[in-house]
Amino acid sequence: MSIERRIEALEKAYGTEGREEYSEERARLIEELKAPWPAFEEKMAREEAEGNFTRRHALDELKDQVERRMRGGS
Repeated sequence: MSIERRIEALEKAYGTEGREEYSEERARLIEELKAPWPAFEEKMAREEAEGNFTRRHALDELKDQVERRMRGGS
């Protein structure tokens, strides 16, 4: 799921769908979130090649927590 879709899902879940006056700010924030992602993936791939899966496990755990919260379970 893309960052944009995750943000939209969170907005819907919390009843705070984006408003027109915030669309530029929202777009800026999304770009800020996306900017470091390629470097993060490269670092994670290097660590996994070395046998260190700590970052991958943390990312998977974070995804699970976000999905549970979006479904209403804590």
